[in-house]
Amino acid sequence: MIEKIISLLFLIGSLTYLYWAQEFTFGTLGSPKSGFLPNLAGVTALLLSLLLMFRQFRLKKTNNKEAVDWTKFLFILIGLAFYLMILTIVGYFVATFIFLFYLFKVADTSGWRVPLAISFCGSAAFHLLFTYYLKVALP
Repeated sequence: MIEKIISLLFLIGSLTYLYWAQEFTFGTLGSPKSGFLPNLAGVTALLLSLLLMFRQFRLKKTNNKEAVDWTKFLFILIGLAFYLMILTIVGYFVATFIFLFYLFKVADTSGWRVPLAISFCGSAAFHLLFTYYLKVALP
């Protein structure tokens, strides 16, 4: 029952967000305005919440109550808080690299090479995307 209530809250939140995003000018696909991304995110959230709600109401009720392990979630929140604190100190690239590496190690990725490579490539890709393609200054 709680899953159905949560999916309904997601739907209401998505509709509210989409309602307020309508205040911005959408523009066109060739020339987007300030409301393009908020409206796109609102429509995506609405579709996903409808899909979640549809799946929740189709599921049969089961009594498989598994214990939830909140430790990874708490570690991710701690990592996100640390990321926000060091972002302005060490800069975007280094902070994002450390944060991604931390997330991969929290997710129990075995070894060191794969998390290092993915963290470096991800940080570099986002840096190149924002700096050279979108021409947006990063902190």
